[in-house]
Amino acid sequence: MPDELTDLLGPDVPASVLALAPERRDRLASLVRAARAREDAEMAEATGAALKGVPLPLRGAVRKALGA
Repeated sequence: MPDELTDLLGPDVPASVLALAPERRDRLASLVRAARAREDAEMAEATGAALKGVPLPLRGAVRKALGA
């Protein structure tokens, strides 16, 4: 049965996770979303910090190469 947790984790969700009570699955989905948001924010911050070491005329090209 597809749900938010399956959408977040992909099709290979372990059976033990699928066996969790609905309220626990919802909580786990919430935690996964929060962790991913935190990871995205930290990656953006790290990319910005790394780009400060790149000469200004090259930052656009480096940012593009990094996919940032």
